[in-house]
Amino acid sequence: MMNKIEARSVIKFLHLKGNNTCQIHDEMKAVYGDESPSYDTVVRWKMNFQSDHMSLTDEPQAGSPSIKDDLAMVKKVEAISLDDRRSTMERVMTETGLSYGTAWRIIHE
Repeated sequence: MMNKIEARSVIKFLHLKGNNTCQIHDEMKAVYGDESPSYDTVVRWKMNFQSDHMSLTDEPQAGSPSIKDDLAMVKKVEAISLDDRRSTMERVMTETGLSYGTAWRIIHE
């Protein structure tokens, strides 16, 4: 299977060579077959390269990180709960700086 970076590299190469979007998609389809990226993907990445965003990697996404990625925070909530089984959400939120929804998700998951 063709990975994202490989596909983006090919799109970038063909873009710099002067090919238009249809030519890039057709050439990739001829070489890679079903593993080639969709036409919409080729359009999106060609537009990125046309606007001088030449990086092949994704830009960081806005939003909060996954709870599961922050094991330290999960352990901190667990420690608060084990310290006092009658801890309130307010205490968890105050001691961790988490929002109500995030604290609730950690406790219930």
